[in-house]
Amino acid sequence: MSEQQFKEARKMEETYHRNFYKEHDLYEEGTWMAGPMPIVMETLDRLKDFNDQLTVLDLGAGAGRNTIAIADKLRGTNSRVVAVDLLEEAIDSLQEHAKKYQVDQFITAEQADIEHYEIEPNRYDYIAACSCLEHVSSEEALHQVLYRMLAGTKIGGINLITMSTGVEEVKLSNLEPIKPLIELNLPTQYAEDLLTDRYQDDWDILFTERVTQAIPEEKYDEPTEFRCQLLRFAARKRK
Repeated sequence: MSEQQFKEARKMEETYHRNFYKEHDLYEEGTWMAGPMPIVMETLDRLKDFNDQLTVLDLGAGAGRNTIAIADKLRGTNSRVVAVDLLEEAIDSLQEHAKKYQVDQFITAEQADIEHYEIEPNRYDYIAACSCLEHVSSEEALHQVLYRMLAGTKIGGINLITMSTGVEEVKLSNLEPIKPLIELNLPTQYAEDLLTDRYQDDWDILFTERVTQAIPEEKYDEPTEFRCQLLRFAARKRK
């Protein structure tokens, strides 16, 4: 993808998410923010029974779909959740929801581009990167983010990644395909192999799964359907 194409795709994604956060509330029924991703909470359960002082990093946190639920589940412990998102509107919304759900004392929200976000080495028990790695500028940038995630995880900690792969988009009116505007559109098997290879040394892969998704969107001049294989991948740091 050229620099100009990346900028176009990034601008489209930013506009879509800004409008979505304005028009829909967190946990609104019938939207993709209707609740936290179950896989995020299920994977967190692998840690929370063994440690009452978890440090969690939520990359691409948005308005707090997963962040708020994670903090709520860790209520009563000495845990902390750091939430990072590119959009100022998302961070503002997340902070408002954290107060609404009375978990703001557990959450630190930071506005940053995850592609350039510095992760402190050996700090986190759990790093979740949900539907955000496909928005970096290149495969090289993806490798750099993964490197920082690996280095930032404590021994025994877990990385969870969900990533849209093999993305296609069609017009809802006639199912005519259109070129998807997404920054990094990797083939599913290629992305799975990339993650498996990256987490090969000193990590135990907990699961790698594919889920077919079709989501209506209001992102272009007319309604479309976003189609992909959502790759779900988790690994635990062995040493």
